[in-house]
Parts: sequence; structure tokens; C-alpha cells
Amino acid sequence: MKKLMILATISSLIFSCTKQSSQTENNTPDSTSIVPVTTAPESGLGNSVWVNARYLETLEQTKSPLKAKKYADTVMVSFNAAADTANMVWNFHEGSAFKVNNGDKLELFNVYEAKPTPEYVGSVDASTLKLGNTRFRKVDTIGFVEKKFWVGKYTFNGKPIELRADNQLLGADGFDTYRIWVDYVTTQTDIDLIDLGKKDSDKTKTYGYKFDGNDIVFYDFIWKEDGIVGKVGKEVFRWKRL
Repeated sequence: MKKLMILATISSLIFSCTKQSSQTENNTPDSTSIVPVTTAPESGLGNSVWVNARYLETLEQTKSPLKAKKYADTVMVSFNAAADTANMVWNFHEGSAFKVNNGDKLELFNVYEAKPTPEYVGSVDASTLKLGNTRFRKVDTIGFVEKKFWVGKYTFNGKPIELRADNQLLGADGFDTYRIWVDYVTTQTDIDLIDLGKKDSDKTKTYGYKFDGNDIVFYDFIWKEDGIVGKVGKEVFRWKRL
């Protein structure tokens, strides 16, 4: 059974992924019961992050995580520095860890189940990771959504605003953090969502947003059921990219 993980930002999810088996963590098989693995040093997998190719393609076409969500079921795979462990992420809130064998073919063994056969088999080259029938593309940062579409400098009513890769928001009255929604599994919405907040407070304000050329247009978001069901309201402000 997959273990639910509530992820504050996309940049916080990679190396915290776990999967719950019928055993408790204290009864997890030790290293002697896991299938031995080897990793070729020339594989290029060390410290790499790979995202579902169809998710990325849809995101690049639409700039909308909401529209790309249909490809988020198996959305991301990351590898540690030694490339002997992989973490897989489903829907940006569930994950599992695997031991990696990168010999003649790429094999992923579930670390919680001592089985002689891999759970995933595939291949990898410089640009594409393939596991079963799913293709992944390499990205250069964990926070790929923020970096590609959000990080940068803007103006609002002549005032400078800056969004940074670490989710800092500079120059916006009343807010100094931002979080782009990527997990829409349990939320019914007709528009993409962003949370603006304060570092010293748990309170956030959710807005709907759309890209309009160089502008990001923000809308009131009206919750019918907090965190579960809502709909877009009226336009409230715009940020123009410099």
C-alpha cells in the first residue's frame, strides 16, 4: 500500500519518498534480504531527476499543471548520488523507494519486498529514461515547474516583484512565499492554483491563475469546500514579466 505524503512544494518531495508495506518500518527487511544490486559508474544517473515525458510535454504546451495532471500518475523518478537507490513519485503526494541494478538493463527492486524479480525494468540514455511503457525526460532541477514558468522578475503597478527558486517572493505586499499547486488528485477546480503566504505564518491565500503572454493573471478563488472543491472568481491583479 502506498504511503500518503503531503508535500509542501515540488522542491521538497524527491528524497523523502517512502512506501508502506504490510510490515512496519521496524520490521523492514535488512540489507541482507534485499536483492544485491550494482550500478555502472558511466550510467550518468547519479543525482538525477526524471519527469514523465507526457507530463512535461503537456506542461510546456499549456503552462498548466492542472491540464497535465492526467500524466501525473507516475510523474517523477530521482536517483541518489551513487545511483544505487531510486525514489518514485505518484501524483506528487505518494512515493516509494527502490534499489537499482543498472547492468545490461535498468532494474528497480522494491526495498520493502525481498523479491528476486524487479518491480520495474527499463533502459536509460542521455535524454530518456524508460520504465515499462513510460518515458521520462531529465530535468536540471527538482523545482522544474517554478524554474521554467515562474522564477524571475515582474512588475505590479510599477513596483518590482521577484520570485526565486526557493519559493521566496520579494516585493509583494503582505506575502513573501509562493507555492504552485501540482497535486490536483483530490481537489476539484476549474483553474490552476497558487498559494501566497508568509514565512512566519501557516496562513496562505489561494488564487487562481492563468498565463497571458508576458502577464500572469490572478483571480479570486472561491472555496465551496476548503481544499477540496472550488471555482474561479473575478480577476484581482496581474504581474508583468520583465
